[in-house]
Amino acid sequence: MNLAVTLRRIDYSALDISDYSRNYIKLLLPILDYYLDICNRALDLLAPSILVDYGGGHGFMSLLAKERGIPNVIYIDHNPEAAKTVSALSRLIGFGPDTILTGDQETLKEWSDQHNIVPDALVGIDVIEHIYRLKPFFSTLYSLNPQLDMVFTTASTPYNPWVKRRLEGIMKNDELGHGDNPGFFDQRMNYIKGKRTDFSFGEPLLWAIATRGYTYADIDSALLSSLDDIQPPYPYPNTCDPATGSWTERILTLEKYQEIAAPRHVTLLNGFYNCHQKGLKSLAARLLNRLLRLSKTRRLAPFIILKFE
Repeated sequence: MNLAVTLRRIDYSALDISDYSRNYIKLLLPILDYYLDICNRALDLLAPSILVDYGGGHGFMSLLAKERGIPNVIYIDHNPEAAKTVSALSRLIGFGPDTILTGDQETLKEWSDQHNIVPDALVGIDVIEHIYRLKPFFSTLYSLNPQLDMVFTTASTPYNPWVKRRLEGIMKNDELGHGDNPGFFDQRMNYIKGKRTDFSFGEPLLWAIATRGYTYADIDSALLSSLDDIQPPYPYPNTCDPATGSWTERILTLEKYQEIAAPRHVTLLNGFYNCHQKGLKSLAARLLNRLLRLSKTRRLAPFIILKFE
């Protein structure tokens, strides 16, 4: 069975899924072969018998993992509508992940402990750049299995100047706002004003600057300290939604990932371009991919692959 062919044949308008999931899949289908190539590349770096598809979204990774014959696939995503989507797809095509969970790493840990299941590998496609706090995230995952191998792909690369510039523009937009929509900075400042009515005129602004990358709950804790003790966890313009903790796009170097994940070793691999295009675009993609293989440069890679082992 060819998963790409199967997924393209589905009438998603008749599927009992949310409009958000339906629209997301609609945008993905034109580049489906490329997306599955990325998933296959990530799976090639692992040798799992019990695989976690973390932040699995629409579930295409889980479906591919089962098609490849991985014995036990655990899907997890914080969005209940995403979990509903992969359930509907699995029923329709006749196979899918062995377990579907809704939640985060703590949910995965609790479920694994209850069922005495020890995953040996975890994969995440375009998810690591959105996770709120990485140190506790990794700590919880390694408490599942100290030998857990993990592979994450992310387009949030600090090495490709063109990609970096584009993503920084998106982050600045979210931080500063656009049109009538208040940015994360204004949201934090208004929250701080409401919490600390005793502050002088300029203090909420200083606190809003210092708490970039904080959720409202963590801002509450920070307000019990001195402003001198507070600083953003990552350099500007990295920013997250204070309501959810989801980072817009967090750009970190390999050295920073290594520092966060220590003492585990982190390997960075180049991503690749989409060869499933037509005409000159396909030719350009093949040439760029060849150049990436020969030169080993990170500056040309459209995304990066991180292997934690």
